Amino acid sequence: MGADSAKRWLRTAQHRRSVRMGLDALQAAYRWSSRRGADDRPAAAGGRPVRLVPLPPPQPITATERRRLRRLAAGQATSFFDGRSVREFEARLAEAFGARHAIATSSGTAALHASFMALGIGPGDEVVVPVLTYVATAFAVLQTGADVRFVDARADDWNMDPAAVEAAITPRTRAICPVHIGGVPCDMDALGAIAARHDLAIVEDAAHAHGCTLGGRAMGTFGALGCFSFGSPKTITTGEGGMILTDDTDLHRRARMAMNLGEVVPDGRPSLDIDLWSPETRLDYAMVGHNYRMSLAQASIGLGQLDRFGAIRARRRENGRRLREAFAEHPHLDVQAVPDRADVCYYTFPLALHDDAPLSRAELLDGLRQERIDFRLWSNLPLAQHGVFGQPGSFPVAERLSRGAVGLRVDPALGSREMDDTIRAVERLLGT
Repeated sequence: MGADSAKRWLRTAQHRRSVRMGLDALQAAYRWSSRRGADDRPAAAGGRPVRLVPLPPPQPITATERRRLRRLAAGQATSFFDGRSVREFEARLAEAFGARHAIATSSGTAALHASFMALGIGPGDEVVVPVLTYVATAFAVLQTGADVRFVDARADDWNMDPAAVEAAITPRTRAICPVHIGGVPCDMDALGAIAARHDLAIVEDAAHAHGCTLGGRAMGTFGALGCFSFGSPKTITTGEGGMILTDDTDLHRRARMAMNLGEVVPDGRPSLDIDLWSPETRLDYAMVGHNYRMSLAQASIGLGQLDRFGAIRARRRENGRRLREAFAEHPHLDVQAVPDRADVCYYTFPLALHDDAPLSRAELLDGLRQERIDFRLWSNLPLAQHGVFGQPGSFPVAERLSRGAVGLRVDPALGSREMDDTIRAVERLLGT
């Protein structure tokens, strides 16, 4: 960076810091003046909003990630084959989460699809999937030509119900795909026992569960394969992107082929595992695969995220702890049960409004907007209610949770004061 560029960057950074400090000071003064008054009506009822300014936006890209991107640009690397960022990201994530192999992909959906392909799942097969999850989990099954078997959630932890999984298994079932909703681990002991009894594979959808553990073991390492998403709101983000973890060397080889056009060299190794190429290197195609490669820019951002992962994880855990402490006993809200052996690093903090609450979900969300508290809708409908799946059925727990679902932010842009404002906004809308 030249001297002039460095000065411009410094001025911009100082300006951003000054603006943020100014907004923080205004909000602090506003908070103090608001609490001096006796009127604590919600903004929707004519009171003063909890916040003068909206919550600060998520800020996942910091100087750490920008330095790595500048280094990448300076090196003029443009693809996997002339850059080391992707392989370094794979190796570091595998080490951080305690897996033998990692495969970077272009998205979490790609990671799931390649994992099902690695297992040889296809037409005529079935995969058991929770009905309370994002559509990508089920679409990845359909993309192989296999069928989805939806199961209801369990009322306490909102994850797939092992009893429903057992009941859904047929002679065509090949795999179970648990999803750790919000980052809260599924009952992996029960699901593992079911899989063992029926000789089924487990493919974990750990898109919400970066840095979450059960009994000290990272989520995404309990199944034959574990899949992560690095979409923009996730704990680790590369903008888009995904990762497959596995301890099985053959599944690693097959998943690597599936995500790179089925490409291998004469000795059967996937071409992406080759360090040195010669003009005589001959390529072959052992299976029909897809181009699911992660870009070097995505990997560079991911490496920056791993550089800061300890701090990111600590802030999300603390923010989630504050919200859980505030709402665990709230008379109008459901909060997930967390297993005793679990350490949860929340992706977003999910709440479910009771059917008999004083506000509808639409009214609660509108009220939060007026309080200048933003949120995420983590589930609107059980997937079986979408006609694309052609699988209607009764899923009463998922239906109830979906009716009242809302996700509160826990990302590191928010600190203790923002958590206080979020808690106060919900409580003044619903009553304490």
